[in-house]
Amino acid sequence: MSNNVKNGSLRAFGVVMLLALGAHMPAQADNAARLGNDLTPVGANPKASADGTIPAWTGGLTKPPAGYRKGDYHPDPYGDDKVLFTINNQNLAQYKSRLTPGQLELFKKYPDYTMPVYATRRSCAVPPHVYEATKRNATQARLTEDGNNVENAWVGYPFPLPPSAKAIYWNHNFHFQGYRSSAKTIGGTIYPSGSWSRVERQDKRYVHYADPQNIGRDLDNVQYEWMGIWTAPPRMNGSGFTAKNYINQVAQPRDGFVFRPETRKVARAPSSSFTHDAPLTSAEGLRYSNNMFGFSGAPDLYEWELKGKREVYIPYNPYRALQADVRPQDLLTARFLNRDYMRYELHRVWEVELTAKPNTNPTHPRRIMYFDEDSWIIVGAELYGHDGTLKRFQEAFVKNYYEVPTCIFDFDVMYDFESGRYNIDHLKLGNGPANMDDAKVRPRDFGSSALRRAISR
Repeated sequence: MSNNVKNGSLRAFGVVMLLALGAHMPAQADNAARLGNDLTPVGANPKASADGTIPAWTGGLTKPPAGYRKGDYHPDPYGDDKVLFTINNQNLAQYKSRLTPGQLELFKKYPDYTMPVYATRRSCAVPPHVYEATKRNATQARLTEDGNNVENAWVGYPFPLPPSAKAIYWNHNFHFQGYRSSAKTIGGTIYPSGSWSRVERQDKRYVHYADPQNIGRDLDNVQYEWMGIWTAPPRMNGSGFTAKNYINQVAQPRDGFVFRPETRKVARAPSSSFTHDAPLTSAEGLRYSNNMFGFSGAPDLYEWELKGKREVYIPYNPYRALQADVRPQDLLTARFLNRDYMRYELHRVWEVELTAKPNTNPTHPRRIMYFDEDSWIIVGAELYGHDGTLKRFQEAFVKNYYEVPTCIFDFDVMYDFESGRYNIDHLKLGNGPANMDDAKVRPRDFGSSALRRAISR
């Protein structure tokens, strides 16, 4: 259930690891030696693409622009870039090979849908200690419990040279977002008419896995703790939750507490509210627990198949959409996000297909997901129904918080092809970017008593 062995010191830990890993160590050490050499420090291909459209990785953004102060809106480091070309239904055939089925379905459904394409900027970077942790993980991390658990990994990506499709998922799940963060986010469901139901939530999170003080310690299976308090819509104003996200969720499903204003009580959340296909109360049926952040939770309902790596136009570096002068109503237009604020770039992605195991019945029995090679973040996901048709397409926006630095899953959109609605979540607009190193966020700030205190404030 825990992802780490208990030990009294880092020296003792190292001895235990050598004994446990035995003959696997030389091969893993050889693989780790590739990091920072023929691979980037997180396992991506550092070279430019054959046609030069994808440039070589040269370290990414590691510092903010001059004049930036923590808490400011992020100045766009690529604000002088011009649109290279725009993909539309007239020239779609020319670019089809570098698009995914979900993207093609958006063009099919909406004749005026477009994708403005910019120069590819391989902006992703993480702090030196995350690179160091990733290299250490490469020599010792392993999948257990049929890939539902990760052992002997902390802080960095566990599998920079992934042995399987599930390992790629775990890289996404553990991508570095700091270890103590807070943000005020907005989101909601946008209808074909252009009207929308606004959702606002104050979030804070403590990631035990990413805390550098926890290296070598037993995490007791806890990946992170999360608290959210809603201020909109009116029916949810004043309600909140606190939850623990476990590493091995087959052995130990998520649990937590909720506060509802109508009862003025904190109650343990029913286990069904955290399970694979539990609908999210704020998403009007468009999201489930296990498609938060692209995919979240236990991977046990599916067979995972690695299809390979390909070049795809994906949303990247969305700084223009997140400036102080952009209002939610400017961005959240009818049918799809306002294309004037969009930026697509050509990047390499890992393609992974999920197929429901026999005797399981997930809402979406087939999924195809795309993982950015430089950050391991899920940047796109196609969700199919039981009739075999494509029902929904999820698109995520990768952004470098260069004051850290780190690339995160900053916000995402879920398009529903049947209803014409879409849902957006985690959008930091109107309140500034997330605070990725909030010293006020502490482990004791979670749990039922902490939730009651937070609500009362």
